[in-house]
Amino acid sequence: MEAGSVVQEDITFRGVEFAVKIELKEGLLIVEISDAMTADQWRGGFDPAYIEDLTRKTGNFKQFPIFCSMLESAVSKTSESVTLDLLTYADLELLRNRKAGVVGRPRAQQQSPNLSAKRYLILIYTVEFDRIHYPLPLPYHGKPDPAALQKEIRALKTELNTLANHAGHKPAEPEIRRLRAELTLVREEKEALVKALERLQLVGSGSTPGGGAQGLREVVRSLEDQLLRERAKSQRSASKRSQEQHLLLEQLEELRASERALRIRVKSLTNELALLRRGLVNLSIRVTSGVTPALSGCSASRGDGEIRRSLSRERSLGRVVVRARSGSRERTEERGRRSEGQRPDSSGPRTYVSRPSPSPTGSRTPRFDPTAYIQDRQRRLREAELKNQRKRKEADLQWSNHAQRKTFDQEAPL
Repeated sequence: MEAGSVVQEDITFRGVEFAVKIELKEGLLIVEISDAMTADQWRGGFDPAYIEDLTRKTGNFKQFPIFCSMLESAVSKTSESVTLDLLTYADLELLRNRKAGVVGRPRAQQQSPNLSAKRYLILIYTVEFDRIHYPLPLPYHGKPDPAALQKEIRALKTELNTLANHAGHKPAEPEIRRLRAELTLVREEKEALVKALERLQLVGSGSTPGGGAQGLREVVRSLEDQLLRERAKSQRSASKRSQEQHLLLEQLEELRASERALRIRVKSLTNELALLRRGLVNLSIRVTSGVTPALSGCSASRGDGEIRRSLSRERSLGRVVVRARSGSRERTEERGRRSEGQRPDSSGPRTYVSRPSPSPTGSRTPRFDPTAYIQDRQRRLREAELKNQRKRKEADLQWSNHAQRKTFDQEAPL
């Protein structure tokens, strides 16, 4: 029960009708009971401390919000485990004596008028093997003031007129729209059912007795076949999309690998170009420098020695890298060089012709980079392998689609 909420119901106690009203206002539980015939009123207000102390005395403690919810359920009759009863002081004493084990009606004692006029609203909580009574004392408040009643009646009439005018000026347009939409749906369903009935009648109008059932079976069979075809078609399309997605992902990975290999190749070529430019600059500086012939000769001889050493290193590295593939070719070139250096002459012995040393001013042989060669060879091998894998997958995909289509054609009914 929330703060500010009001619950009011008409309840009959011992053959007399009462109007029971409960209200939760500013942390207080207000209970009001009025007799429908005599208009007598009883009213009481209870704070959380009083309610919790009352429940503790009964042996079944309840917190204030829980007690309010139980009382609301009892008034609105939404739960069978909680009920209400209205007792006088004498009835309450009799109930206490019964619970205490006293047999017989207690002796009549002199009671004050206020005590005899008080009423007790009993909240009865029924558990599996017990019944707990929570009494709420309600002092007598007399009959209601006629002026207050007339004021309340006028306020209610004003509110009723306001609501009537408001409903007259603004009809329930949302409700009307909802009903119209429902009517449209019902009409569409009716038309669909009429068309289906007409089709069934056309199918069932066979010349033989039982032709209608046979026609229905054919319709059902055709619908099942259509469903199977659509299902197989959707499965094929889904499988094809999945394979295409997988193939595209693999192609993307291949492109990324190719991009990485190309970046490495570009970096290697850039480094090689920088080295070549640096060598050309140094060579031009040596040639154009105005030094003495002796120093020039020394520098030229030193440059020739460096070039020869670098060429010999490159040749040795090149032979190490490509030894497995170019062994026979080297032997052929070696025999050619020997044949050139040892020309047979009838007049004298065979002599070797020495190779001229490379000149700084002549055409320079490009340096052999074994690292770049190996990287380029690996890149080409990877590209060839990826290309072969792509061709195999495309062939597998085409074969799978052809096999599925052939299987579906065989399974499809004639």
